[in-house]
Amino acid sequence: MKLKTVLSLAGATLLLSLWPRAAHADIFDAIVICQVTGIRQGQLAVRPAPHGQPFAGLDNGNLVRAFGGTLSEEGTVWYEIKVLQGPNPQVEGRQGFVNAQYLRCRWYGEDGTLIRED
Repeated sequence: MKLKTVLSLAGATLLLSLWPRAAHADIFDAIVICQVTGIRQGQLAVRPAPHGQPFAGLDNGNLVRAFGGTLSEEGTVWYEIKVLQGPNPQVEGRQGFVNAQYLRCRWYGEDGTLIRED
């Protein structure tokens, strides 16, 4: 199955269940569902803060919801995320920061319409 189709199916399914459950005001003015991509070795580290000590790892294909982002002094974009689908059940639901370079995201409006992809 192509990445676009996977993101479309996953985004549509998750979209309806995630919007009403947001625990806090999102920094992004959209629902942002991302898939981990581009990991060539190891896993994408999930950290309590940018550059913090990793507490979990994600594989290519895992899904996350991004709530906001920050730019480090070195120019790295970090997204604050919640793991929707992780490499094992213990990772699902965990929240932290990941390097946004390894995420392919779809941005949805409150009504579920696709705003953009990046």
